[in-house]
Amino acid sequence: MSSSEGPKVEFKIEESGRKLKKAEVDFMRLIEQQNLQRVQKLQRQRRNNKLTGIALGGTVLGIYLYSMFSVKQEKFLDDFEEPVKLEVENKALGMSASTKISKALTSTGIRLPPLPTIRDLVKLYQLRAIKQLSQNFLMDERLTDKIVRAAGNIRDHYVLEVGPGPGGITRSIIRQNPRHLVVVEKDRRFMPTMEMLAEVAQPFMRMDIVQGDILDYRIENAFPDCPQHDWMDRKRAPVHLIGNLPFAISTRLLINWLRDMSLRTGAWSYGRASLTLTFQKEVAERIVAPILSDQRCRLSVMNQIWSTPELRFEISGRAFVPKPEVDVGVVTIVPMQTPLTQVHFDTVEKVIRHIFSMRQKYCRRGVSNLYPPAVREELTELTFKRADVDPLARSFQLSVAECLRIVEAYDGLVREHPEIAGYDYRAPKMQKAVGQEEGDGQESETDR
Repeated sequence: MSSSEGPKVEFKIEESGRKLKKAEVDFMRLIEQQNLQRVQKLQRQRRNNKLTGIALGGTVLGIYLYSMFSVKQEKFLDDFEEPVKLEVENKALGMSASTKISKALTSTGIRLPPLPTIRDLVKLYQLRAIKQLSQNFLMDERLTDKIVRAAGNIRDHYVLEVGPGPGGITRSIIRQNPRHLVVVEKDRRFMPTMEMLAEVAQPFMRMDIVQGDILDYRIENAFPDCPQHDWMDRKRAPVHLIGNLPFAISTRLLINWLRDMSLRTGAWSYGRASLTLTFQKEVAERIVAPILSDQRCRLSVMNQIWSTPELRFEISGRAFVPKPEVDVGVVTIVPMQTPLTQVHFDTVEKVIRHIFSMRQKYCRRGVSNLYPPAVREELTELTFKRADVDPLARSFQLSVAECLRIVEAYDGLVREHPEIAGYDYRAPKMQKAVGQEEGDGQESETDR
């Protein structure tokens, strides 16, 4: 045997008197093979455990980083930025140190001092949304900032906020440093939070708190120092109405404001004030709905006669507390320099309401109800002839211009026949309903 070869081990098996039997050798080899397989299996498990640990660690790190951004914990250090260096003495300009500090702080927007979060305030004052008031609180600072940004530049402008609630949107408005902010809140439970924000904002701007109903508030008295702007000026008035509107009054409030817009009263006594408001998603879609749209309705045409509405973005209902059953749309409404009609708002609203009262039927059906039965057929036919509109078209198939031609035709007939101006086809039904209610004490539903 050469020296390069290793020792060769052989199992010596004898036929008689052997020390190790062949079966025993086979068994030992089987055990050895099983041990080898067990070791390989453990090695694979160890490798898989390492991969699983790495994956779990990455997942935990990702969740942590996401929570940092979503809760905005990264803003914690913002309050510790290096302060602006100011020279206290400036005899040439004669400016006080406080004036310089105020200008330095407001040049890039107001950074509010540390305040309780909206959620903390809701818990602190034990605030609960009241269903009758259609209250839904928006807590996410990113969304409230986005709503305020949709209003455009409000720095050094005049802002009226409708229904501030616990103050989410209010904080976002204050950070943009308007000249004068007025908040109108019906629910007195939110007064402490509003007073706290007013105290914080006082060094930089004027903030007034009105405890009352926005439906009764006279906006023309809100900003006594705001100069009036020419309606035909391309630059709009520096007045903005912003709010997370209660769903229950949003449509009624918007119609009231469109009336003020047409008459240039209320907020529009200052000039072409803009609106940035939240509505139920379906209502928001109706406001901006074009001709032939499934959402086309009275609200669409009324808005598009006097303004340019735009659906800016949508907010999931999950972002609100309590969560509403619908999503929300944010709409901006900017008055036109030249409205599409000069007919009085009340006449326009009456005719448009009749046109869309039977949306899926021929528009002739709704328009005919403008006239008393004795002259209904004759004047209805004359209305469509003068308006040059197809009486067999459905209301959602009519353009704004066609609707306005019907309005103008009706307005002309009223001037010729003043006695038809006060006719209301619903009046007999309402009187009948009242009679039934007085007779049997049961409520009767009248036509809407």
